[in-house]
Amino acid sequence: MSAGRSPGQLFLDFPKAEPDSRSLIETGSYAGAVGALRRWRHWPGGQLALVGESQSGRTRLLNLWAADAGAALITGEALASAEIDEIARLSVSALAIDDADRGENGLGLLAALNLCRDRGAPVLLSGTTEPAGWYGSPLDLKSRLTAMPVAYIDPPDDATLAARLREECALRHLILPEESVNYLAQRMEPSWEAIGRVADAVAQTPGRAEGLRSARAVLVALGMDPG
Repeated sequence: MSAGRSPGQLFLDFPKAEPDSRSLIETGSYAGAVGALRRWRHWPGGQLALVGESQSGRTRLLNLWAADAGAALITGEALASAEIDEIARLSVSALAIDDADRGENGLGLLAALNLCRDRGAPVLLSGTTEPAGWYGSPLDLKSRLTAMPVAYIDPPDDATLAARLREECALRHLILPEESVNYLAQRMEPSWEAIGRVADAVAQTPGRAEGLRSARAVLVALGMDPG
């Protein structure tokens, strides 16, 4: 939203994506999704849904696509609270809708999909579950979401856990030996949510996982089986 609007300027302004400075993880659990996003010029109908669990890096991928496609950004909640006429008059060349499944109603999302279809603008939606189950109404929206192609972020494998754990530790100014990273990735709880918890525990554990004894202590402190 912007201040000091000129006459005729819409209240709802779509921001642009900021490039992420971290290297893109393109393999393992992300391979399929990254490949689909790179083929965006060939999406059927110019639309795609990106599905991944909470903390899987879904928003990061959506933002990277938005930067590549020059897309505007908005959330499902913001669309739900926007005026339908306002959405229909917006000028976009591409649109990324994060958490498209979290709006209180689907009317704004339907208006955005209609806008992109009429303008020939590609649109990427993200959510945690299959888009067919996001909204029960309007029926036109449900049928379009049901037919929309989907790209999935797969559950984390050991290699992807290691890559994400390495990132999370670096954000905490911790550089772990590869031996420790691999040890933790192979034995930690295999979930996206666990990555941040393990990185936090590394920062709080004596030795900070610089050796296998300290890495083992990290898992013990979290109640995870150190093997």
